[in-house]
Amino acid sequence: MLSQGITAGTSLLLQMVAARVLGLAEFGAFAVFLALLVSASALYTGWVGDSLAVLDRHDPDTRAALVSSAVGGWALLFAAGCGAGLVVGDGGTVTALAYAAMLVCWLAEETIRRLLMARLRFWHLVVNDACYLAGTVAVLALVAAMGEITLASLFGAMCAGACVAVVAGVGQLPREELRQLRPGLAGMRAVASFAVWRSLQATLRPAAMLGSRVLVSGVVSLAAVGLLEAGRLVVAPLQVVINGAGSFLLAGFAARERGGGGTRLSADRAALLLAAATAVGGTLPAVFARPLGELLIGQPVEPLLVLGWVAYLTVWAAGLPYVTEAVARRMSRRVFTIRLADSAAGLATAAAVLVLGGGIAAVPWAMACGGVLSAWRLRRSAARGGPDRRNR
Repeated sequence: MLSQGITAGTSLLLQMVAARVLGLAEFGAFAVFLALLVSASALYTGWVGDSLAVLDRHDPDTRAALVSSAVGGWALLFAAGCGAGLVVGDGGTVTALAYAAMLVCWLAEETIRRLLMARLRFWHLVVNDACYLAGTVAVLALVAAMGEITLASLFGAMCAGACVAVVAGVGQLPREELRQLRPGLAGMRAVASFAVWRSLQATLRPAAMLGSRVLVSGVVSLAAVGLLEAGRLVVAPLQVVINGAGSFLLAGFAARERGGGGTRLSADRAALLLAAATAVGGTLPAVFARPLGELLIGQPVEPLLVLGWVAYLTVWAAGLPYVTEAVARRMSRRVFTIRLADSAAGLATAAAVLVLGGGIAAVPWAMACGGVLSAWRLRRSAARGGPDRRNR
């Protein structure tokens, strides 16, 4: 949790800086870029990162396939980052290149983080995340001292922080994790049988968040995206903690599954604890939404908008332990089909609300609706199902 606190603090700091120095419309663009980063990271870690935890990463064929996947992912997402940078925001070449480079460095850092998680080296993970924070803040402070902070300089600071974290992480890993890093395709089929559905499933929720921002920018404006993101920013630390809990649970459930232990009771307890903690933790930010908005971004935020984000995160937290339990049992395809319906229903409801003039405060409430039934279906599926046929 300390590691996730550092990550949350860094993310919160960057978004606060963006909200205060870029203006509402550019902050909306930054929110779209950030949502794309989270979606890309989810796709990548669903394929590479979770495979490191669940599959035998020391098997030569599996190892070679994961190296090929990582390098291929970096190349594809660099190209996607360049394209996004030329379309969103100011559309400048410098911004596009800075964003694309940051994407690649971020994914490299995430690979190191996932290796540390797979080895259950959580204190080493804290050191790694602290290095990212230090590197990012140092470069950001240097840019602020020398001139104006822009989208490109924000991405440059994030890129520098990720590079520092990669160096620190490599220094903390044992040599056995860094040997035989040669690409190959022999084990790709075995990796893909697990990772295709897992990566698609892991990307659904971030992609839905990205879709909601694109939807708001298209129907309303980028400034409206800035307002939507401002409401989420008030409860952003909760989201990062939930993400961290999911990574922790996956490593634990995978270890128990390999050892023949049960995960059902642990998943139920984790779901109850996470949902309750999220709801309670989000109450104060919702009550003090206006002054917190003034403090964080320089303008008040509607309590109803913040409460909507709390509801969204609570529903998400309730279903997350069952997702990780199912993934550890290699049921990723089943999770994907459930999550796809959840995401589609949430986006469709949000689109209808916006078209009917419901306002942006209703968007997170609409997104939460699809998750309620999804959490229940995930629990039932994890309780009675075995591995997907293709993963047996």
